[in-house]
Amino acid sequence: MLMVIKMSLILGTLLGITHQWSAILENGSLNWLAWLISYVLCFVVFYFWDKHNKKHIDTEPVDAPLGSVSAAQLDALYKQSIIVERNAHKANAVFTQQLNYVRKLLHKTQSLAPGDDFEQVHANLVQELTVLEHHIERLLEEMNKNVKLGEKLQQSVANIDPEIGVF
Repeated sequence: MLMVIKMSLILGTLLGITHQWSAILENGSLNWLAWLISYVLCFVVFYFWDKHNKKHIDTEPVDAPLGSVSAAQLDALYKQSIIVERNAHKANAVFTQQLNYVRKLLHKTQSLAPGDDFEQVHANLVQELTVLEHHIERLLEEMNKNVKLGEKLQQSVANIDPEIGVF
């Protein structure tokens, strides 16, 4: 408020001098009402201008320059990326395990001889395929988690920098 009064007095004086210049030079009578109106007008203009600027300053963070990322946002992105990476490693391990299991089943199936007990082999293969189905369901759950976390991570990055956008 003190700054508003100070600026009003300075600008009001300059406006008054400019407006009353001829009367000052010719030692004529000054129009004090016009001089007072220039002070009041300057005060009103600076008051509302200051109020308008304070409203905009309150809505924008002062300490963060435009386009910067806060520490909390970086921390959240880092944690999300760790979770995505960990889930990707889990899914990779399960994929490798399932691939080895399928290779084992394929080898057993290819090495069947006509004299083997087909009922026993059939029961073993059905049991192993059931286990494989269960493992693939778990793998699908892990991959769905990765997809959701990846989408969240992508949305977080898009919130920080809208130019990146979300695909």
